[in-house]
This record gives sequence, structure tokens and C-alpha cells, in this order.
Amino acid sequence: MKKSLFAVAALGAFAGTAQAQSSVSVYGLYDGGTNILNVQETTTAGAVTRGQTGGFSGNASASTRIGFRGTETLTNDLSAIFNYELAITPGSGVLNTAAGTTGATIANSSSAPRTSIVGLASKSMGSVEFGRQLTGMHGIIAGDIWGGNNMVGDMTYSSFTSTTTTSPQSITVTNTVAGRVSNNVTRMDNMLSYKSPSVMGASLRIDYANNTLTNENFPGIQTALSAATLSYTWNQFSFKAGTATTSTNEARVLSQTLAADKTLINAASAMFKQGPIAVQYTFGANKTEDKFTGVQASKVIAQKLSAQYQLNPQVMAFVQYGQGGTQGTKSLSAVNNQTSDTAYQVGAEYALSKRTNLYAAYGNQERKTINTTAKVEMSNYAAGLKHVF
Repeated sequence: MKKSLFAVAALGAFAGTAQAQSSVSVYGLYDGGTNILNVQETTTAGAVTRGQTGGFSGNASASTRIGFRGTETLTNDLSAIFNYELAITPGSGVLNTAAGTTGATIANSSSAPRTSIVGLASKSMGSVEFGRQLTGMHGIIAGDIWGGNNMVGDMTYSSFTSTTTTSPQSITVTNTVAGRVSNNVTRMDNMLSYKSPSVMGASLRIDYANNTLTNENFPGIQTALSAATLSYTWNQFSFKAGTATTSTNEARVLSQTLAADKTLINAASAMFKQGPIAVQYTFGANKTEDKFTGVQASKVIAQKLSAQYQLNPQVMAFVQYGQGGTQGTKSLSAVNNQTSDTAYQVGAEYALSKRTNLYAAYGNQERKTINTTAKVEMSNYAAGLKHVF
């Protein structure tokens, strides 16, 4: 009897120790408010079409989400980690968990889990993570000043195209290239990521996803990624630079000839922060071409200058301005599909607490087809309440 009681007590003590070494937390963000998008298209003949979308849809400042993360201490230096994060549609509260195709088609989508990783983290060696998550390239392109917002007006990060919803197939500008430089690699499925510890202010991240695109015996969508990102901080300055190559083929049946695209992305940013002032310059470029023939499918070049000022502990104001251009297929028979793009954002946040902010912002982006009068302009008004938990 005494032995049984001793065994139960020992088991309880062991369980208590194991639990003390593990932790799981729930976190999230909810962005609710008004988000109005106005669209105006002008044809080469001068005809103007206008449209408006939006309402109390939120998600202007950031994407609403809920997540679970955990860690288990294995040794003094090594821990097991996991992170699972889902997107939420504000207003309705619907979890966006719909299945999607693997690869670039789903890379930016909120219709799938945002993050789903497991890994090992070492204080001295860095971390290794497996699964779906944002890439290192995303961190450069989104920027650090009102970064990751979902409004037009962010030259490097907005997914602005010439295709609008004012009427079916109403494309007055022939170029429909997505303006977001990291469009194909915002997120990636089936990815292996290594994140190094910081050494003298420098850290390295490597992202890799398996490449099966050279095997024509396998139908369906296949995606590959090889990317490296370097970050460095020195006093008031911080620098980021990265390069990524991704290859993707769309779904096909076995009898079809393999067709695949390859996208090369390069980006860099430099930031200065002193007291209440922060200024950041971001540059990015991508080029997509046929993996086998080398024929260009699209190209994007974008740059932006961002600044913010902390007026007091509660109020922060920001502004961003950018320029760039896109190009579709590059061939002698192609119509004129080069564009000249400009964009800007301006806004402010008011901190009600460390976790709750009020915000108001305006964004504007314009795309003109070179050598014609055709253009598309979008203006975005937003105000809302953002709560982090």
C-alpha cells in the first residue's frame, strides 16, 4: 500500500515537473472598422468608370487572426516549438480554413492557415522550423513602418493590379501584374526554415521548399523555393537584404507538357531610428519567366520611403510614398503593357493602451499605361480599432 502511494506521489511530481517545462499560449489580433475602396478607370478613349467596395470590413491596418504557440524545454539550450495560426474575417467571425492549391496560387491567400510549423530552437545555434509560414522576403517587402497593412498605397507591398471589380472583365489597362514584389513568396507551404541567432548584430535566415518541377511524370501543382535573408543592426541603423527564387507549375494532367514559371526576387531596406523619429527606405524587384524558354511573363520594380513620428506616448503619425513600374509579357508581338506606378499612404494611431489602438489612414495608388492615356486609380479610406491579445 505504501509503495503504491509512493508511486502515485512520484508520478504526480514527475507530471508537475513536465508541465512546468512546457507552455502553450493563445494569441491573436482583431482589426475592426470601416474600410472603403474607390476605383476609377480611364480608357484610352477617355471613358471613365467608377466603383466602390467595402464597409465595416476592418482588416485595414492588419489581418485579423488567432493563433496557438507553444514551447517545451528539452535541455538548457534546446526547446521544441510549434505555431498554428488561422485568419479570421472580422465582422462575421468566420475562420478562413478553406483548402487551397499548394504553391504560389495560395501564397498570399487568407483562405488557408496562415502559419503551421513545428521545430527545434537553440539559444546558441538558432532554430529549424518545418511547415507553412511567412517567408523572410516578406519581412523586407512589408517594411517596419505601418508594415503589413492591407490598404492600397504601399508601393512594395500592396497587391494592386489593373483588374478591378467595377464591372466584369473591365480591364482598361492591359497590364494586370500584381504590384506586391513578394507576391509569389508571401507564404510558402512545405517549407524548411533556418533562423540563426544574432551575432554582433547580424542574423541569417534560409528558406527552402522541395523542388520536383523537373520531373514530368508527376501531374498537379508543384512548388520550389530557395531564399536567403540577412539582417544587421548597428546603433540607430538597421539593414535587411534578401534574394529568393521560386518555381511553380499550374495544375495539369499527365498527358500535358510540363510548363513552369521561375521568379527571381531581390529586395533590401535601410532604417534609421532616433528618439521619436523613424525613417526607412525599401527597394524590391521581381521577374517571372518561363522556366524552360526564359520568356518573360512579368516584371515589377518598386521603391518606397516611409517615415513615422511618435508625437507622444499615445499618438504616432506616419507617411509613405513610393514609385515603381510593371511589365507583362515582353515580346515583339505584345501590346504595350508597361506601366508607371505611384502610391502614398498617410495616417495616425492613438494608443488607448499597450494592446488597443485607434487608427485612421488614407491610401492612394495610380497605375498609368506608358505611351497611352489609360490608367487606374484607387483610393482607400479606413478607420478602426485594433486589439492585440
